[in-house]
Parts: sequence; C-alpha cells; structure tokens
Amino acid sequence: MLPGEHFIFWRIIMPVTAVLGAQWGDEGKGKIVDNFSEKANVVARFQGGANAGHTIVVKGQETILHQLPSGILHAGTDCILGNGMVLDPIGLVNEMNSLKNEGLSLEGRIHISLLAHIVTPLHKVLDAKSEASLGSKAIGTTKRGIGPCYSDKINRTGIQVRDCQNPESLQKTIDSKIKEAVQKGLLSSAEKSDLEKELKKFYSCVAEVYSYAADTSMLMNRYIRSDKNILVEGAQGTLLDVDFGSYPFVTSSNTISGNICTGLGIGPKSVDYIIGVYKSYTTRVGAGPFPTEQNNEYGEYLQRAGSELGATTHRKRRCGWFDAAIGRYSAMINGFTSIAITKLDVLDKLDKIMVCTHYENGNFPEIDLASAVPHYISIKGWQQSTSTARIFSDLPTEAQEYLKIIEDLLEIPISYVSVGKEREQFIRL
Repeated sequence: MLPGEHFIFWRIIMPVTAVLGAQWGDEGKGKIVDNFSEKANVVARFQGGANAGHTIVVKGQETILHQLPSGILHAGTDCILGNGMVLDPIGLVNEMNSLKNEGLSLEGRIHISLLAHIVTPLHKVLDAKSEASLGSKAIGTTKRGIGPCYSDKINRTGIQVRDCQNPESLQKTIDSKIKEAVQKGLLSSAEKSDLEKELKKFYSCVAEVYSYAADTSMLMNRYIRSDKNILVEGAQGTLLDVDFGSYPFVTSSNTISGNICTGLGIGPKSVDYIIGVYKSYTTRVGAGPFPTEQNNEYGEYLQRAGSELGATTHRKRRCGWFDAAIGRYSAMINGFTSIAITKLDVLDKLDKIMVCTHYENGNFPEIDLASAVPHYISIKGWQQSTSTARIFSDLPTEAQEYLKIIEDLLEIPISYVSVGKEREQFIRL
C-alpha cells in the first residue's frame, strides 16, 4: 500500500473536514489548512486562543496567526471563531489590523461566537504570576491568560463576548474581579496600577471585537445545510489535550476531535473527515515528558534545520525522532481518516533516521511518558533535496520508504506531504 492511494480530499463533497495536531503542537497545521482553504468556503476554530501560533509562508512572506483561522489569507473564505475559544481582544484586533495593513479585506468574513470567553489583562497577569510561583515545576505556559480564563469559564464566573454589549456592566464586572484579586493578595497595588493602563486599550478593542459577534452555531449549521466546504482548524496538539495529553504538562482545553462539536455547536454526524498532522520528526515546547527527545547533535540539527522556534513564545523547541507510539495513540483518540506529514525536507541531509516503533515497557497512558523506553529502528537517509518534489514519485526512494514505514506503523493512509515552507511545496497523494 502506497501512502494516500485510497484517500483524495476535495473530489467528494463534504460538509466538515477537520485538521488537527497529532503531537505536541507546532506540527505545521497552519500550512495544511492554508492549502485546503483555497477550496473551502468556511474555516473555523473551536478551542484555544492566542496561545496558538500558526505560521504560513506565501511567496516568501511569513504570516503568523494566533487567533484568526488560517483561512483568513484566502479572499472569500469566511472565518468562524467558535464558542470553545478564549479570545484576547487586544491581540485579536492587532492581528486584524496587521492583515488590513497588508491589503487584506476582512469585511463580512469574520464571525465571532457570542458565547466565546474573553481573556482580560487580569487573566494574563495571574497566568504569569502562577507560572513564576511554580519555579522549577513550571508547566511552560505561554502566559497569555488562557488557563485563568478557562478556569473562570469552568467556575461559571467568566466573561463572554455577549457580555461586551454593555460597556458599563463589563467594566463593573472587571473592576470587581480586580478588587477581589487585590483582597486575596493575588495582585499588588503596583500591578493594579499597570493593569488599569492596559484596560483602557482593552475596552477599546472589546468594542471592535463585539462588532463581529454572531450566533456562530446557527451560522455553522446553516453552512452545513447549504453544502458549503467547511474546514475546522485545531490548535495545539493531541498530546496537549487537557484530558488525553501528558497531564499536567498540557493546555487548558480539549484539542482533540471530540471537542469539535461542543466548540462549534454542531452535531457529530456533521464531521466527515479528520486529518491528523504529524511532523516528520517530533518537537515539544516547554516542560513535560518527551520520550524520543535527542539532547545531542541530532536534536541540535533538527532544531537548526527546522528553524524550531515557537511561533507564540519564540522559545527553542525540543527536538527528537518520530514517535509512532504516541502517533498511534493520537490516531486512535481522534479517529483520523488520513494524515499529513510536514517538514520532510528537514531530514534531507541526515545519513540515518531513527523511528520509535513502540515503548519497550508498555503503552501510554498505562505508563507515564517520563518513564517510557523507546524502541527504535534505523532507516537510511536519502541525503538529497526533497524541496522540489510535487508528486510522490519525485521523492527519493528512501524518502518514499520512510513515509511508507510511518504509514504502516500508524495504520492510517498518508495523503499529504509538505516539503518546505512555501505554499506550493506540497504533495497531494
């Protein structure tokens, strides 16, 4: 069986196709979504917030999106920010203004759920202080206020987009929260003063964000009934899921396919295809277990050749070999119908490539990933460029074999391969 020979993406009509990260985030989802967005009518996000960082390169120009779906770069594609998201108004307005300055029209294309929650400046301060207080046990959050915002949501004390309709009421609510934080010793007087300066900008941005507010669940279901091509874009990755990831070193939301319906307000029968995105090796940002991490010249090479810096945090990503053990777990949890492999070109100069086929001492989550013992196989490198390949047969024989090994280990067909940063450096199988 050759990769992708039994799955073709746009040749059949589908209401909803999801693109999700299968590792610890930073898999290259943005590029995959960008490629698919050309033929999508709608691109939607269902969870996360400004802690995401999706990088897209078009004709040498790099765009990093944190909250807007990657489909925004395609004129005529509508973008949904679903109820499962937590939105930073200041960051979102800055993102929109940056795109407008580049000549991109956003009018009538962005729809923000009335039920999405709002990240306030207070959330960001509390996030940073909480992370600092953990010292060496810090989780490695982005300090974007995501965790505290989701905490308020679960505690039923959060602020939704619909609450921004009344500025006076919103200000009273936030003032009350700040007062409570001071009383509890969570916020100093100096921090309160700095916060008040940031809040002026926050309130002006909130008004603009509210102008895009809509009943996005109603919109999504209308799109589905109209046979629109809808693409759902995940943020972070499966191993960062708050329930199924490497807890506690996870994000604050459910990143897997099961959350698509609750994060957008659509029924489970609407989701037709779920594409898992895997990097051709493995990376992780921040703390937490990483069984195939390479603290050696191979890890350094992958970091350097892959330009592995976090799009949101700008921290160096930890690098290691492809891990089929967690790869199979991700495929099972999400129900992937097909997979995309990114950054194959990063491996071009290696004389040998290792792949973890399984753990010798058990399976996750029965064993803690920190104690996992990877079992490796060695594969001969192809040591020639793959960056100009546009069809599968253009790839070196060893690269084709590498993809076939991954496909056989994951037991899911590979249908897409990325061989460079640019939009056109892409193979559909």
